[in-house]
Amino acid sequence: MNTLTVLHTNDLHSELEQWSAVTEIVKKQRRQAEKLGHDVLLFDIGDHSDRMHVLTEGLVGKGNTDLLNAMNYKAVTIGNNEGITMAKKDLNSLYDNAEFDILLANLFNKDGGRPDWCSPWKIYPLSNGKKAAVIGVTYPFYAFYEELGWHITDPLKEIDGLLPEMKASADFIICLSHLGYRLDKQMADKFPDIHLILGAHTHHVLNGGERVNKSWLHQCGRSGSHVGEVTVDAENEPYVAHIQTHEVNKRNRDKATDTLLKEVEKRALPFMDEVITTLPKGLEVSWYEPSPLVLLLADALREWCEADVAMVNSGLLLKGLPAGDITKRHIHEICPHPINPAKVSMSGSDLYHLMKQSNDNTMINYPLKGYGFRGKVLGLTLYASEEWTTSSMKDVETYGAGIDPKRYYSVAVPDLITFSHLYPFVTELASKTYYMPEFLRDLLAWKLKEPAGKQSESK
Repeated sequence: MNTLTVLHTNDLHSELEQWSAVTEIVKKQRRQAEKLGHDVLLFDIGDHSDRMHVLTEGLVGKGNTDLLNAMNYKAVTIGNNEGITMAKKDLNSLYDNAEFDILLANLFNKDGGRPDWCSPWKIYPLSNGKKAAVIGVTYPFYAFYEELGWHITDPLKEIDGLLPEMKASADFIICLSHLGYRLDKQMADKFPDIHLILGAHTHHVLNGGERVNKSWLHQCGRSGSHVGEVTVDAENEPYVAHIQTHEVNKRNRDKATDTLLKEVEKRALPFMDEVITTLPKGLEVSWYEPSPLVLLLADALREWCEADVAMVNSGLLLKGLPAGDITKRHIHEICPHPINPAKVSMSGSDLYHLMKQSNDNTMINYPLKGYGFRGKVLGLTLYASEEWTTSSMKDVETYGAGIDPKRYYSVAVPDLITFSHLYPFVTELASKTYYMPEFLRDLLAWKLKEPAGKQSESK
C-alpha cells in the first residue's frame, strides 16, 4: 500500500510526567501503521524543552534530546524555548548527540552562515519512489535572538526562497512550523504548494485538522495533551487523506520511557544540588503583601540593569527559602520561569500610571498564562529605587508624588512586561534593552551570594 503516516508532537514544555503517556500512543500508532505497510515519519514541532522543569534545567535540555532519540524521531524544529531561553553555546550543543535531523530555515549566525547542527529542509524518500520534502521554521523573536548572538529572519520569506527547489525535488511538501496558528494560515494562503503544515506555539487543538486554501493545518495543544496523525495517500499525486487528533490518557504509560526518565533524573539532579549560599535565617514570600525575598529580587533587578527603578511582581516567586544551605534546585523551584531581565525608558507620568495600574486588585489577582510566566497570579507589584520601595497603594501615592512627570526614568522589569498584553503602553515603548541569557533566578542567586548586610543596604 502506497501510504505515508505522519505522526507529530508539539509544545511538550518539558511536562515530562506526561511524556510516557505520549510515547505510548506514538508507539501504538506507529506499530499499526507499519503493520499495514505504511511509511512512517515522526516529527516534533518545538518547545519540547522548557527550563521550568528541573531535569531540563539540570542538563540544559540534553535529557530532552535523549528522550527524542529513544523514540526514533525523524526530524524536529525548534521553538522559542529552545531558541531564546538558552545561551548560544547551549543551543549549539543541545543536539550534539541527536539521532534525528534538526530542520530550521530562518536561523543564522551573525556572519550569515547557518549553524552546523541544522538544515533548512530535507528530502525523505518513500518506499514507492515518491519523495517528501520537509522544512522547519520558528517564530522570529528578533530582539531576543539578536541579543543572544543569532540572526533570525522572516520565516515566510525564507520559505518563499526555498520553495521552488523543494517543489522541483519532491512530490509532497511538509512544513514544521513553530509560528502559531495565525501565521500558519498566512503561510497556507501564500504558499498553496505546501500540502501539510504541522503547527505549534499557540497551543491550538485542531481536531481533525483544518483546510486552508489548498493546505492542511494540524496542531496538537500543549504539554503532551494530544498526538497528531496524518494519513497521506502517496500512490499517484500525494494528498492528505485523513487527520486524527489522539487525546493522551496519562494512565496509559510506556515502561521503557519511564525507565529512561529515571536515568535522566539520575544524571540531572546532581547538577542542581550545587550549594550557592547559606542563609542564617529563612526568607519569606507573600503574593499579597511585602515580603523579604521579593524585596531582595527587586534590588537585584535594579542593580543588574543599572536602572533608576525596578518593577517586580510578587507572584514571580512561588514560595520562600528556608534557613541553611541553598542549592540551585531551591532557586529553580521557587523561580522556574524562563524570564529575562529587561529595561525600558518611560516618562515619570507613565511610571506613575504603571505603579497605580499594576497594584489594582485586578492585576494583583490576575492568573497570567504564558509569556514565560509559570506562576499562579501576578501578585502585589513592588517598585524599588535607591531611596524607596513601594509596597502598597499608599506608598504609590507617597513616592509617586515625588516622580517628575516630565523626566524619563530607566525602569528594570521582567521581560514579559515588554511584550505581553498586560500594559499596552509599555509594549509600545521604543526603548527596550534585554539582558540575556540570565533569568530572574540567576539574578536572585547572584544577590543571595552577597553578605547579608549588603543585601539589606537599601532598606
